[in-house]
Amino acid sequence: MSVDKYELLPNAKMLLASLRSVGYTEETAIADIIDNSISAGATEIKLDFDWEQRQIIILDNGEGMSGETLLESMQIGSADPGEFRNEDDLGRFGMGMKTASFSIAKHLFVVTKQDGICSNAEWNLDYIEKTDKWEVLIRSDSELQDFIQKNSEKLNIEEWEHGTYIVLSNLDRLIDLNNIEKSKKKFYKVIKKIKDHVAMIFHRFIEEDELQIYINGNLLEAWNPFVIRNPATMEMSREELYDGRGQVVIEPFILPHKNKFKTEEEYKIAGGPKDWMGQQGFYVYRNRRLIVYGTWFGKLKKEPAYNLARIKLDMNSDSDFEWGIDIKKSKATLPVAIEESITEIAYRAIQKSVAVYNSRGVYSKKSNVNNTNLKYVWEQRKNSVGNYMFYLNKKHPMLMKLMQEMDDDLVKELKTYLALVENYSPVMLSGVIDDGKEDNVSSETKAKDILSIKEKIMIFRQLQYEDEEIYEALAEAPEYSYLKDELKAIIKES
Repeated sequence: MSVDKYELLPNAKMLLASLRSVGYTEETAIADIIDNSISAGATEIKLDFDWEQRQIIILDNGEGMSGETLLESMQIGSADPGEFRNEDDLGRFGMGMKTASFSIAKHLFVVTKQDGICSNAEWNLDYIEKTDKWEVLIRSDSELQDFIQKNSEKLNIEEWEHGTYIVLSNLDRLIDLNNIEKSKKKFYKVIKKIKDHVAMIFHRFIEEDELQIYINGNLLEAWNPFVIRNPATMEMSREELYDGRGQVVIEPFILPHKNKFKTEEEYKIAGGPKDWMGQQGFYVYRNRRLIVYGTWFGKLKKEPAYNLARIKLDMNSDSDFEWGIDIKKSKATLPVAIEESITEIAYRAIQKSVAVYNSRGVYSKKSNVNNTNLKYVWEQRKNSVGNYMFYLNKKHPMLMKLMQEMDDDLVKELKTYLALVENYSPVMLSGVIDDGKEDNVSSETKAKDILSIKEKIMIFRQLQYEDEEIYEALAEAPEYSYLKDELKAIIKES
């Protein structure tokens, strides 16, 4: 079959104009640029908002880039979103620095230093509007030196060993030249919003990695949404789920009642940038960077009595598509695989929040933290070789009550039966969940499994089952299938 081909290159002027309207706010744009600094290994990041020069500067002491790497990073779509990302890489689409910058400014100028060599490149949308060409501008050595000298107080590039310096200018989305006074007020309000946002989004890097972020010369203090320094904060049981691609760690926190804060100011700070009602709900972290916060994902309506419930969800970049992470890294959706389990965790957290909220601060921190809903029958957790399987909730109140009323022999029989239920559940037999033991089993794990099998054999024999029936039951159980060839010998020995 003969097919004619015609290459259709995007119109530079129109596409870049469209990219300016992706949907960034000023604070999400700056956070996206900071992602690159953290991915580059920076331990110090300085943000300077200069009203007089009408520019924003982001400076970091990361590893810097060579001239070739800088040009690659300035390309629109400079990374394959399908590629594996390590846990230190906060990017995905290769769009962040450019689209984030364009949402605020028409000029993006980058100076970077690596191995003592300085390189630069600039996207100038005014130039592209005139030429309609996909061309970045590179300043000559003399022009670069003039720029460095002009900005020597803020740049200090001669003292660097490595790092990157980003200048956003011609801030047409932030400054209206026809209304300077209102623009100036907006400019300083935006600085406050960015300060609060950055302190929250990157709080774990500040707290755990001692990352230093300065805004106009002032060191930023992390804002931790879980108020962990208050002794009255309660941490509910930690759980692990599998979202279809990777591990998700869930840690619900119940914050203290207002009466448990020392001052009104302390209580107000704990409320967060969106205040108490706006901050309740889930906090989704991707490689420790906060993506989405203060949401129930449409599963619950926000109520004042739920204000004390904040739930940490840790996912990694391998699961970006399962979570629907967008270019701005400010939106996510719950994966179908864990939606029901996550909703159940939310219900338990709000029940505890309501109890503490209504107690007016008179409660025991340890009381009823692990109470579970009657519907919480199944749980998904790792087996002995680190792969995910479904298990019955052995802490279910009805099951615990039954076991308390049984003698030891009956408890053993019941546990043996429950092990059969777990192994012969439809999801296990379907092969959707792979125990992975054939390839990953260790000698220690194998020894434990053989001991468990021998205990079950004893129970089956006490119940008058024949060896052939016992073999069939154990050999077809997914958890023990890798021992199928050895089972007859184990049964005979037992």
